Amino acid sequence: MKKTIAMLMCALLICALLAGCGGSGKSGGTAPTTSESITPGGAGGASDAAEQGGEQTPGAAGSKYTFTFKDTEVAVNGDMAPLAEKLGEPGDYFESESCAFQGLDKVYTYGSVIIRTYPKDGKDYVLSVELKDDTVTTREGVYIGQTRDDVTAAYGDPGEETAAALRYVDGDCTLTFLLTDGKVTDITYTSDAA
Repeated sequence: MKKTIAMLMCALLICALLAGCGGSGKSGGTAPTTSESITPGGAGGASDAAEQGGEQTPGAAGSKYTFTFKDTEVAVNGDMAPLAEKLGEPGDYFESESCAFQGLDKVYTYGSVIIRTYPKDGKDYVLSVELKDDTVTTREGVYIGQTRDDVTAAYGDPGEETAAALRYVDGDCTLTFLLTDGKVTDITYTSDAA
């Protein structure tokens, strides 16, 4: 189990390094309180934003795995421009030359939510959405700190499972729940473009 966790951590580190391999970037700002706060486990664990329904991101390819944030639906491979306009100024922003695409990879941090983009045909598209703490939930009501059983109760059996991760794939999106000692420690929606 320790080897599996170590291998997953190494893989995540390599991905992070590859995303930032392009040289100088710019970042700045302090994180405003923009993430939607919820009470974990309240009302069945579902977030208010997910219950209100969000607006579909133009250009988003089809997957049932999307994330609703600030009344806006965020889907991998969706156009980032309308999202950035609706979500407002991020608390932190970083960009660097892309190693995999022509242009700049960008990272927008909105409190507990990190959105990474990739460039294509002069536009920026959502590469991944990462949830960092229990103040935000998936549409299905899962948040960091819940158990493996909570995840499978909401999503069913995963397509791929290890002691350290549960992965669900639909369309162009992989939804990954990282686990430590049976508890969710990270939730990431990732595009198949990665």
